[in-house]
Amino acid sequence: MKRFLVTAILLVAAAGLHAQEFRAGVVGDLNMSWIHRSVGTSDCYLGFGAGVKGEYHFTDSTADDFYLEARLLYSLKGGSWASIHDNLGYLELPLFAGYRYHINSDLTLFGALGPYFGVGVLGKHVTKDDGSKSKTDIFGKYYKRFDFGLNYTVGVEITSRWQVFLAFEHSLINTTKSKFEGLDYTKSHLLNFYIGGAYLF
Repeated sequence: MKRFLVTAILLVAAAGLHAQEFRAGVVGDLNMSWIHRSVGTSDCYLGFGAGVKGEYHFTDSTADDFYLEARLLYSLKGGSWASIHDNLGYLELPLFAGYRYHINSDLTLFGALGPYFGVGVLGKHVTKDDGSKSKTDIFGKYYKRFDFGLNYTVGVEITSRWQVFLAFEHSLINTTKSKFEGLDYTKSHLLNFYIGGAYLF
């Protein structure tokens, strides 16, 4: 994970040498996530994501309208069952390769895909029973701290400043480290659909 973070920082620093090719901004989104296990899929869990982003745009005529993007986010995901909630907070680094289509000077469509890397920083297994609530830390015990998967996004940019996008991401690795007591499953993957926006400086 450290190697990926260093690589991303170096890419951003290199892109900054050409200010007309690099843009930065803030980003936020509403997460609708599920945990898919070998015994079934959880109900939808509502969370959020917030952080910063950078975009590097190619100016060479052969690659015009292609771009690279990196985000650094805190992302809250999870899963919900009848009396159980798994709250999973990740520090996440999504990387994208994308293409932009200019409708006019004020409106641009874009689409991108790429991997994401996540490190669990806050995770709670919450159980409600007869009005009482119990919480258990789950990263490192039941869930692996590291997550890796793919991210797909489409959106629209207005006046070169505002972006609105839809996206979907899913784990490519088994995020389960060990079984919960009384629950029989050995594999789980995170699924996350989100709608978000960004402002570019």
